[in-house]
Amino acid sequence: MKKEMFIIIALLLGVSFKSFAGTGNANDGLEFILVIVGLLLIIVGILNGVDYLKKNGKTIIYNAMTFLKKKITLLRDYLNKVKSDYFNLSYF
Repeated sequence: MKKEMFIIIALLLGVSFKSFAGTGNANDGLEFILVIVGLLLIIVGILNGVDYLKKNGKTIIYNAMTFLKKKITLLRDYLNKVKSDYFNLSYF
């Protein structure tokens, strides 16, 4: 995939300067290059993100679920302590 990206970038960089010269404004080739490079970076970022989630998705979900379970139990314990203090009961 890296070779394909280099070929696409090389073709776009080589053609972009001549593509806007026919409109009478030859200064907007740089903006065209920046737009194309930005779009390619977004596509590469999305593809790399999908690959990362394929490799590590289960562990990320597992870690998130354990984190949420711990926070829920801490909140539940805190609420039980508040209730016991409100009713003047011993917590332990």
